[in-house]
Amino acid sequence: MQKLIIFICIIFFLGCTKYQAPDLNITNKRFSVEIDGIGHILYISKSSEYYFVLFDAFGVPKANKVLKNGSFKSMKFLPKDSFYDEIFIQSLDILDKNLKNKDFILENKQIRMVEI
Repeated sequence: MQKLIIFICIIFFLGCTKYQAPDLNITNKRFSVEIDGIGHILYISKSSEYYFVLFDAFGVPKANKVLKNGSFKSMKFLPKDSFYDEIFIQSLDILDKNLKNKDFILENKQIRMVEI
C-alpha cells in the first residue's frame, strides 16, 4: 500500500514540473515537422510568451498552445495533448542551439524537424 501511495505522489509531482524556456530573440519561426512521414508545419511566435501552432498537411490546426510561466496552455478548443508539448520543447531546443534540423523519437513515432 505504501508503494502505491509513493508511486501516485511521484506521478503527481512529475506532472507539475515546469519547463524553463530559453530567452530567444525571435519574433516568428517556421518548421517543417514530419511525424512518422506525415508532413506538418509548425509556426512559433514570441512577444512576451511563446505561441505555437501546428498545422497538418491540409492546413487544419492540430495544436495551438502558449508557453506561459513554464507550462503549456491550450488555446482555442483543441483537445489537450502533451505529445505536442514535447515537439514544441524540441523546437525551442533547435533554436537555442542554432541547429537547422533534429531527428528524435517520441512515443514510438519518428519525428524530423527542419527549420524553414
